[in-house]
Amino acid sequence: MAEREPLRCLVLGGSGYVGSAVCRALHAEGARVAFTFRSRENEARVLERELPGSRAIALDFASHEAVGAVVDSLARDWGGLDALVQCAGTAGNPALYRNDRTPKPDKFLDIDAPGWHEMMDVTVGSTFAACQAAVRAMTGGGQIVVVGSMDGVKSVPAPVHYAASKGALRAMVTALAHELGKRRILVNMVAPGLLDGGMAKLLSDDLLADYVKHCSLKRTGTAAEMAELVAWLVMENTYVTGQSILLDGGL
Repeated sequence: MAEREPLRCLVLGGSGYVGSAVCRALHAEGARVAFTFRSRENEARVLERELPGSRAIALDFASHEAVGAVVDSLARDWGGLDALVQCAGTAGNPALYRNDRTPKPDKFLDIDAPGWHEMMDVTVGSTFAACQAAVRAMTGGGQIVVVGSMDGVKSVPAPVHYAASKGALRAMVTALAHELGKRRILVNMVAPGLLDGGMAKLLSDDLLADYVKHCSLKRTGTAAEMAELVAWLVMENTYVTGQSILLDGGL
């Protein structure tokens, strides 16, 4: 039996808490990995050295043209693309997460127009641009995996613009799965609950304790657990598409 060529995988936001775990998991499975970073250049270069053959690429996710250009350029270098994993995003104003005792109407009114547009541009707009470019490069089929959040799937305490952007990702994944099936491109979203790092650092101790109290497994998740599912979707999945898969420990 002929040995399978390494899958060509691009991870957007690969220097972050979840993204770096995804890069490690894909690399361990034998994939060819490139990943982008926005501001964490030191972390990106360390990860690049840790994963021989990987490539770290600077990218400003606020520019949709730049996102598409990075995907196009990498696909030209590699002769195509097999998988796109979107881990990039923004939390917006940290103050909206830290003080959970602030009345919710006040939190809502603290979201200004620039904050709304930044959230949508970075979270939703960059994903749309990346998917368009990736589809052009996936001439033989492929996998698109979007890392979203439980906030876009179920009702939980979250800033309104953050939840709205994650809900938009869920709808995008559903629509793309229907449209891209004929191209043999599978599209799914992984929606984590609270993890033991990353955005969880923005939350108050009270809110974290409340999550653990109501979570069936009585703990937060880990980036490694997220990455394990993402890696399976990229490397092994042949029939799951259009799904938003919750990893929230049974909240």
